[in-house]
Amino acid sequence: MAMFVSLCLFLMFGEANAADYPMNVIDSAGREVTIDAPIEMIVVLNSDAAEAASILGSTDKIMGVTDSVEKYKAYYFSNQLDDWIVVGTWKEFNYEKIADLAKDESGRIEPGMLVISYTSKVSEVDENLSPFRNIAVVGFDFYKADTMEDEITTLGVILDREEKADAYENWFQEKKDDVVSAISGLDKFKVYVEGSSTGGLGSLGTYAEGSSLNDMIQLAGGDNVIEGLTGTPKVDWETILALNPDVIIKVPPGINQLGWSDASEMEEMVDEIKSRPGANDISAVQDNKVYVIFRDMTLGAGNVVGLTYWAKMLHPEIDLDPVSVYEEYLNIRGLDYPCEKLFVYPEI
Repeated sequence: MAMFVSLCLFLMFGEANAADYPMNVIDSAGREVTIDAPIEMIVVLNSDAAEAASILGSTDKIMGVTDSVEKYKAYYFSNQLDDWIVVGTWKEFNYEKIADLAKDESGRIEPGMLVISYTSKVSEVDENLSPFRNIAVVGFDFYKADTMEDEITTLGVILDREEKADAYENWFQEKKDDVVSAISGLDKFKVYVEGSSTGGLGSLGTYAEGSSLNDMIQLAGGDNVIEGLTGTPKVDWETILALNPDVIIKVPPGINQLGWSDASEMEEMVDEIKSRPGANDISAVQDNKVYVIFRDMTLGAGNVVGLTYWAKMLHPEIDLDPVSVYEEYLNIRGLDYPCEKLFVYPEI
């Protein structure tokens, strides 16, 4: 683990361990960050950071969140966390409010607060919080496959949760290996993944090279029909007709709850795709391989759950149990699996 090795090299006391302070770590933006004291308070500026803190058993330390995190708290975290303070939106943060959370009764800020930002925002966040001394700011993404493991490891050291970080990473790798083993030697299918369709059939959101869901298609044993584009481009329905995918996976934007209470909305989304002009000529429609899946389990630190579902959608004959994987993941986060909720339609 390159980042973990770098972290060890930057510890201030030679043979020191995670309990020695100050410690220096390297975040995913390549910044050297000094942690002067044990972390007692956390501000998460996105839902992925909140999810990572939950995995490490540190939600009790969360004090500040953005609105994008707060609206999910009743479903993703303990209902006891009603005292989270909203410190901004997903793109604009109230730095004075963050600083106020760090102040003691005398108005002083002592070391012990950690602010977790996306790497794309971390320099801006650090600059705006620099007038308030003793607030540590780190940049982690917790959704990119190539940095996820190192980020969990590093956050585990910062929060003195190394054992939980190791346990999660071992579990994650085991479930990923199960998928790789299950699909080994099987035929690949052409896959089209659709996000938002609010722009109409001339502007359908999808996932191309460089996106996390493009990587998931490959890992699940498929080939993305979208080629020559990057990121999250818009395509038109005529293009999809010409590409003739074997499997269509609809990943609708967040629904602000943990799964669906009934299948009606999911069924409507599947039926809408099947009713589009020319859809009957697509292999995915002819073979009834048009699916809707709960978006939040396909992204972030729990994306191995989505990966298992995707592999099963592409290859129904393989011996994988996505529900048990989701149950295990929620258990890691201290949550019960909601048996009454639906996460994929039609059933696989």
